[in-house]
Amino acid sequence: ASVEAPMPRAKDGPRANDEPSANPGFGRALGRDILDCLLLQAARSAGVEIFQPCRAVAIDRDGEMQMVRIQAGNETTMLRAPVIVAAHGSWEPGPLPSQLGKTNRPSDLLGFKAHFTGSSLAPDLMPLLVFPGGYGGMVSADHGRLSISCCIRRDMLALLRKQPGPTQQSHLSAADAVSRHLMESCRGVRDALESAHPDGSWLAAGPIRPGIRSCYERDIFRVGNAAGESHPVVAEGISMALQSGWLLACELACAPDGRAGREAAGRRYEAAWKKLFSTRVYAAAAIAGIALRPGNATLMAAIIRNFPQALTLGAQLSGKTKPVPGFV
Repeated sequence: ASVEAPMPRAKDGPRANDEPSANPGFGRALGRDILDCLLLQAARSAGVEIFQPCRAVAIDRDGEMQMVRIQAGNETTMLRAPVIVAAHGSWEPGPLPSQLGKTNRPSDLLGFKAHFTGSSLAPDLMPLLVFPGGYGGMVSADHGRLSISCCIRRDMLALLRKQPGPTQQSHLSAADAVSRHLMESCRGVRDALESAHPDGSWLAAGPIRPGIRSCYERDIFRVGNAAGESHPVVAEGISMALQSGWLLACELACAPDGRAGREAAGRRYEAAWKKLFSTRVYAAAAIAGIALRPGNATLMAAIIRNFPQALTLGAQLSGKTKPVPGFV
């Protein structure tokens, strides 16, 4: 089944001198390869000292300060700071106190993403994909590229990879298995990619860990997926990461020095985070639960076909029209 419904229009942002807004009320898609470089350049322009390529390997208390050990190859450097912000996501394992423990389960969702050029997808469409064992989405991004991303259960991926590969003696790679599954399961994907060409290799990450976590713990603030993560079915991951960074910056900017000031800022930040994001986290979990449950595909198709406005409601619940408090 293939059903179209209008996206909800966001409210206009602030306007200077009561000038008419040029904002049509809809978002635009920008690839992470471009966005991340822009963010890094903005940080450098603002006076941030960049350590790259480096990774944080330990955080230890030193009185009122924190000691962070960063590593690049065999070289180690120690940094001291009163405030630590963990922005490392949720899926990568590591020794930091802000990183989550890892266990592998058959129901784990693994993420995949690829770009294509020459797609026939209309630029004003943002399809939601539902297929056996997972869900995903497509969007027209920068430089004429189509971005397609999806999550698939670990056990389903293992089953798909057992299918014959390019030779009878080989099995499919994870990327090939996911790509074939999408093309065979979703007519919309076949139509959009019929004359398209890959722009780079498939990327993978995971398993994802949806849920709400502590925003402030042991003198470490968390932002992005480290603080809380929604199912990607609502496509709000990077938006939540940027907005949570904004919320934390607002609280830290007015927080008194010392641990008491940080703890008060942590409580305010956690309250602001839950107020802004908890609804979309729960809504995404409900939508993903319906999409992933075996046998629900027929039911979901019937609901969407008869009530296409359910898609519009889902986009509203995902927070796409919700303004960020205090953002100007």
